[in-house]
Amino acid sequence: MVRALLFDLDGTLLDTSKGIFRTADKSAISLGIKPCRDYVKYAQFVGPPLHVGFNKVYGLSGKEAFEAARIYKSFYPETGLNVYEYYSGLVDVVKELRRRGYLIGISTLKNEGAAKRMIASSLFAPYIDVIHGSDEAETLGKGDIVALCLSDLSLSPSEAVLIGDSESDESGAGKAGVGFLAVSWGFGFPSGYDGLEYIDKPEELLEKYKGVIAMIEKVETKNAPAAIGPYSQAVKVNGMLYCSGQIPINPVTGNIVEGDVKAQAEQVFKNIKAVLAEAGTDETKVVKATVFLKSMDDFAAVNEVYASFFSSSSVLPARSAVAVQKLPKDVMVEVEVIAVL
Repeated sequence: MVRALLFDLDGTLLDTSKGIFRTADKSAISLGIKPCRDYVKYAQFVGPPLHVGFNKVYGLSGKEAFEAARIYKSFYPETGLNVYEYYSGLVDVVKELRRRGYLIGISTLKNEGAAKRMIASSLFAPYIDVIHGSDEAETLGKGDIVALCLSDLSLSPSEAVLIGDSESDESGAGKAGVGFLAVSWGFGFPSGYDGLEYIDKPEELLEKYKGVIAMIEKVETKNAPAAIGPYSQAVKVNGMLYCSGQIPINPVTGNIVEGDVKAQAEQVFKNIKAVLAEAGTDETKVVKATVFLKSMDDFAAVNEVYASFFSSSSVLPARSAVAVQKLPKDVMVEVEVIAVL
C-alpha cells in the first residue's frame, strides 16, 4: 500500500528554471566562460548533480567542474533561491493528498539546505513531512536521497512512490526500490515516456491516489493474557498500536497475581510489554497511557512502577489516571496504552 508520495523538486514540484539558468549564467561569467544561453541545453543542469551539469553544458571536468559547482552554490541564494513559479493547481493537489492521509516528501538533487529554504518560503511548506537533498560534496545519488526519506518516515520501499520529471528520477526510484510516476511537465524525458507510467496534469494525482486505506491488523500473543471478551489484545492501524486495557493476570496460570497493588501493577506492565513486543514496538514508543485505579489511594505505589517501566523513554507518554468504582475481576489496577509502530 502506498503511504508516501515523494516529489522531485526542480521541474516537478516547482518550476525553478529561471533561477537555475540565471545562476548558471552568472557562474559561467565568473569563470571567464561565455554563458551558454541555450535554455534547452541548460536543462541538463536539472536532474544530475551540479558538477555533472557543468560537464554536460560547458565540458568542465574533475576539479574544474566541482569548483564551478561551488561557485554556483555561492551565487544561488541571491540569484535563484527565491526565483520559482508554481505549476497550475499543484499546491491544491498536494494539500488534498495530505488531507487524504498520504505522507508528502521531497527527494531532490538540489543542495538540501537550499531545498529546505526554498520550500520554507513556498505555499507547500505546511504539507511537507520530509525533505532530503544533495550533500555539499555531491556524493549522494537520487536513490540514496530517496532512501533517507524512507528512513525518516519509517517506511519500506513498497510503501512509497517517487514522482519526477527526468530520467535521473526514474533511475533513482529504481535504485531505491520505490515505484515511479513520471510527469510530462518540467524538464522531461529525452527518450520519451515509452514504458513509463505518467500523468499530464497535477489533478490526475487525485484520480490515482484516492486515500490511505486503514489496514486493521489484530495483535495476539501468548505472553499476555488472552482476551476474555469480544475484543483484541491490541490492533494495528496506520502506523499506530491501540492496546486494550491490561489487568494483572499471569498469562501462564490465567490467575490474578497475588500481593498488593504494586505487585499487580508490575504484572500489568509485564503484560503490556509483551503486547508491545509482539507488535514490533516497545515502551519508548508509547504516546498515551490511561491508568484505572480501584482507589486513588494506590496512585503513589502504581506511579512508582509506572515510572520504572518508562525510565528509558526520552519523551514520557501523555497520561490520564482515574479512580473507578470497580474493575474486571475486582483487580486494583488496569492500564491501556497507545503506541507508535
